[in-house]
Amino acid sequence: MLYYIQSLFIDQYTYLRVFKSISIRMGVAFGVALFFMIIFGNPFIKWLKYKKFGDTIREEGPESHYSKQGTPTMGGLLIISSILFSTLIAGNFTNKFTIFLFFMTIVFSSIGFYDDYLKLTKSKKGLSSKKKLLFQTIMTLIVFVFIYELGLVNKTIDFSIINPILKKSYIYIGPVMFFVFMFFIIVGTSNAVNLTDGLDGLVSSQIVVVSSILMLIAYAVGHYNWSEYINIYYVMGAGEIAVFLASIVGGSLGFLWFNFFPAQVFMGDVGSLTIGGLLGTIFILLKQELLLPIMGVIFFVEALSVIIQVISYRKFKKRVFKMAPIHHHFEKLGMPETKVTIRFLIITIIAGLLALIILKLR
Repeated sequence: MLYYIQSLFIDQYTYLRVFKSISIRMGVAFGVALFFMIIFGNPFIKWLKYKKFGDTIREEGPESHYSKQGTPTMGGLLIISSILFSTLIAGNFTNKFTIFLFFMTIVFSSIGFYDDYLKLTKSKKGLSSKKKLLFQTIMTLIVFVFIYELGLVNKTIDFSIINPILKKSYIYIGPVMFFVFMFFIIVGTSNAVNLTDGLDGLVSSQIVVVSSILMLIAYAVGHYNWSEYINIYYVMGAGEIAVFLASIVGGSLGFLWFNFFPAQVFMGDVGSLTIGGLLGTIFILLKQELLLPIMGVIFFVEALSVIIQVISYRKFKKRVFKMAPIHHHFEKLGMPETKVTIRFLIITIIAGLLALIILKLR
């Protein structure tokens, strides 16, 4: 909206020129999303309580979690609203990435909302694994078509895996194999973020850090001089992704205000599946896919712990961890959940800085 307004009235009011700046609109997007959450957080939580949209705690889970029974869930619905609203205010809707990510936010959140709705009204399990996988496959296909039709860098780089360590080094794998690669990134990240949503403030704090670092990378990728300076592929128009990411940072930070221990509200699938899917998509759009397991190391480890636990139990009838995902394993060992959350946060901050160092020293 601000970008459109300045384009209409810039001749009469030259000071509106500031809203052409991506960095200015990043600040606006962050601020709008943050204050949206702060202002509407408490009324929304009261509404969730009124509707009795309370979470069900696993009986086999840590005993300390039993007191969380009935805590309002679907808080991610407010995060998504803050992201969409702040993007409407600060985003440039003449840019293909802004339009696409706005659309994908609505689509991803529809799946998460439906999953949460089923859990609260019909079945505690929500969407079946097969249906969820089908929807996520369709989402991957939409992202693939966007890249194939509108392009990022060129047809070679678009369907290549970029080496994050060496300067402009890549392996071309072609459209078909790249679709498979995309599938694992988008579906994997979406589900990994969802699995991380198990402790008060854990997933929201992780999202804030990962999105903040990714926002800086998006700004560099979309800025010709910066991309040349650090030897990464320039993606025209990708700077607007930084504005979108600023709204995710602001919305998630605002949610953390209510979600940190003891949580007043949980994110639910509508938040975690959506933001996970968006982050996976953005790593692909920025051609920084291999930085994902570094920056999102906690997401990666959480998902891996579940995979290891399931395979170990099915094959050998033994559990590697006391409980999966791994954050519950540490709880079972007697570590307070706040300590787990903070230590995981420290790890992610270090991993994010490492990712930036890798880009600079390549």
